[in-house]
Amino acid sequence: MEQLIARRRDLLLVRTANANQAIELARTERPEVILLDTDLPGLGGDGGAIAFLQLLRAPTVAHSPPVLALSANAEPAATVKALEAGFFLCLAKPLQAAPFIDALAYALEFAALERAEQP
Repeated sequence: MEQLIARRRDLLLVRTANANQAIELARTERPEVILLDTDLPGLGGDGGAIAFLQLLRAPTVAHSPPVLALSANAEPAATVKALEAGFFLCLAKPLQAAPFIDALAYALEFAALERAEQP
């Protein structure tokens, strides 16, 4: 993933070691897109990833970027659950280059449109 993102000079990848750091970083840095590994320490799997998303989408948070879920669970039911919870897209690990690049470009385009619509 890092190598794929490194190809784009207009993007900066910022990583965190755990869920608490990820929430804090999302709130302070206001990223355009979040790539969330559902196995991030402190999340406890897909249920923790949904809790992370709910914290990120709390009414007190002014900025809510698209969140791409990266999960080892590629079962259709898990994908549907994640999308219903509010994830922008779900990608199965191991990531395939072309679908990942397409999903990232789509999320960035969506984020740009959202920013353009804000007063």
